[in-house]
Amino acid sequence: MIVPTRLSSAILALTSLSLVGGLAITYPEVVPGPGLPSLAELGLTSAELYNMGIPHHLPDRLAVRAATFEPRCGPSEAAYVNVNDIIACYHYLDKLGHQNCATGANFAVSEFCHAGSGHVTGQALNPRGASSYCSDVAIAALYTIDHCTRPDQTVAGFQAAFGNGELIVGCTNVRW
Repeated sequence: MIVPTRLSSAILALTSLSLVGGLAITYPEVVPGPGLPSLAELGLTSAELYNMGIPHHLPDRLAVRAATFEPRCGPSEAAYVNVNDIIACYHYLDKLGHQNCATGANFAVSEFCHAGSGHVTGQALNPRGASSYCSDVAIAALYTIDHCTRPDQTVAGFQAAFGNGELIVGCTNVRW
């Protein structure tokens, strides 16, 4: 006969804790914008994009900007979102390399990536629309991550795509 003791209760608690620790962690789905390759086509998963971590700061590439746009953070509290959602989109867009990320005409806002509660969007500063390599859109997202992340790990902001002052990239909450 087994007599319950405080030690057996502690062992049971530790065993339960290790079982909980072994549970799979779920990540928000990373959804490419219309016309962009799926994660499966790239051989990626949402979990992999979230686990790539904080991207390396690229000061030399970030320093060169088109003079037609002044980057900005915010603009309102409702625009802010968990920075990890924007980082996952950064990794997705960066993996696309020279794939074009394009906006529609008439100043339409185009979604390039949606992850969790955040998304990376683009809007042209002219009525014809604009496009840049998705990796250049990713650099604009990285600028926002580097310069607009608050201590509570939320972020929101806008920057021109690398080398293209006509394509403004937004990193915001999808509900904003």
